[in-house]
Amino acid sequence: MEEVNIHNLELEIKGHVDRNIVDIGSLTLSVDDREYILDVTQSYSYETENFSGEPILRITCDLEVDKDTFQDCPYDITKHDLLDSDHNDLNAELYVGGEEDFEVEQILLHFDIDGQDYQIKVKEEI
Repeated sequence: MEEVNIHNLELEIKGHVDRNIVDIGSLTLSVDDREYILDVTQSYSYETENFSGEPILRITCDLEVDKDTFQDCPYDITKHDLLDSDHNDLNAELYVGGEEDFEVEQILLHFDIDGQDYQIKVKEEI
């Protein structure tokens, strides 16, 4: 995406959860007939608390474009699609699963355009 610098993706999972049971897949951004897929390359996790003082596992993921894996993806989402995400039908989904049950509190995609920081809420794809 021209002029867009993707920083990372951040997941928050409620409770004391072992990071090894959480399976994180690719992030798909889509609007109208356009699509952009990012793959997780690395993740870092630590236990902390949310604003209510409840324990959470926070996982930060580095992302990259992997055109070999996602050959059918047109990679045609634009910076305007991201900036207008509150007003268009931008769908942002991340596969999150695992062998045990856990509850995802929130997922955020962090990026900047022209030095201005933004974030988009991402839905959990089960």
